[in-house]
Amino acid sequence: MKRILYLVILSMAALLISVPAASAQDEMTVSIQDFFFDPGQLTVAPGTTVTWVNEGQAPHTVTSTDGKELDSATLQPGDTYSFTFEEDDAGEDYAYQCTIHPEMTGSVTVSGSDESSASSSASASMSSSASASASPSASAAASTPPQLADTGGVSLPLLAAVTLLGLGILALIAMRRAS
Repeated sequence: MKRILYLVILSMAALLISVPAASAQDEMTVSIQDFFFDPGQLTVAPGTTVTWVNEGQAPHTVTSTDGKELDSATLQPGDTYSFTFEEDDAGEDYAYQCTIHPEMTGSVTVSGSDESSASSSASASMSSSASASASPSASAAASTPPQLADTGGVSLPLLAAVTLLGLGILALIAMRRAS
């Protein structure tokens, strides 16, 4: 019985060691729909890689409207484009659009290096082209109410590790009472 207890404790220790430490989010995804970006506005920390995924039925692009290097080729349905925002991008805003559908607009703000990593979560409102009609003629100036920020939540591996640790402690208590 003691061997099983030691095996459980060693297994839990190995699991806890293998669980990655909580860190700032370094990858984010923007969904390209017909005819909007979701989310339409994004705030990221320097070093974050943003990947745009064309989940719509039409081809789209991700092209800077202010001359910055953000520029994808034409993305067919299912294609992706990734861009990493570096330390020297801190404090910069990257406005972009789909050159095929210019009413499709979005932006990425790179937080300053002195801001907390909590501000690196995705938030903001989508342009009105994200309305239920998804009409390309919708005005890009109007917007829907802001969405709540994505805080990332608790990671599943960390939750599993804590649960296993708790179960191990309960097993240890039960074994001591039984002997």
